[in-house]
Amino acid sequence: MKIILLQDIKDLGKKFDVKIVKDGYGHNFLLPQNLAKIATAKTIKELETRKIAWQKEENEIKNKLETLSKELQTKEFHFMLKTGEKGEVFGSVAKSDIKTRIYTDVKTDLHGYLQNIEINLDKPIKTLGSHQVEINLGKGVKTSIKLIIEPLQS
Repeated sequence: MKIILLQDIKDLGKKFDVKIVKDGYGHNFLLPQNLAKIATAKTIKELETRKIAWQKEENEIKNKLETLSKELQTKEFHFMLKTGEKGEVFGSVAKSDIKTRIYTDVKTDLHGYLQNIEINLDKPIKTLGSHQVEINLGKGVKTSIKLIIEPLQS
């Protein structure tokens, strides 16, 4: 059975690829799940038109992400943590805190993509000072942001 993939499927192919699969796999899984549709001359022609439009949109998003990447490199994200009398830090800055701060502080029309960014942080930050954190914005765009962790003034 010849099909057109409607989204990326691991170990099978990328969105808009034309693939040949076993009839049972196509009829019983791919088609009912709307992961693919049967490839006919008409649907392949439609595919080419949709693929061009999709590729253009993907390139626009990637360009916007690259611009956002440059903007993020110039910003500082400040976090306040409680500290004790001896300078010990109570609390931490986790991936979710960083993601939320980026999402709320950055003015962009890419908020749908910002929800899916990956923060490269092995463990939450528990020390005061300046920290560089690598982030993956998606579509192959990576950048580094500066976090400033300061003591909370009480």
